[in-house]
Amino acid sequence: MDDYTPDSTSHGAPYSALTLSFLAGGIAGATVALLLAPQSGKVTRDILGRKLNETADSARELKSRAIRRGQEIREEATHRVEGAASALAGKPGQT
Repeated sequence: MDDYTPDSTSHGAPYSALTLSFLAGGIAGATVALLLAPQSGKVTRDILGRKLNETADSARELKSRAIRRGQEIREEATHRVEGAASALAGKPGQT
């Protein structure tokens, strides 16, 4: 039987998917609540517009964080590959 213990890097994709799921659920809930609220159409449209802008800002921030994390992973992988190449060539690794 194989024991699988995920490392800290294996939580990246599910965390993003979970975050997007919560955002989508929040948007759906807010939309239903606003559409069923006893307010004028203009007030409801204004509220929906603000909520959509907030959601777009959140999505942009999530995208920025994902890009930054991808760059960090790429830099770490490059560093490890260079260290392994140096070790294979018999040269001391650089830090």
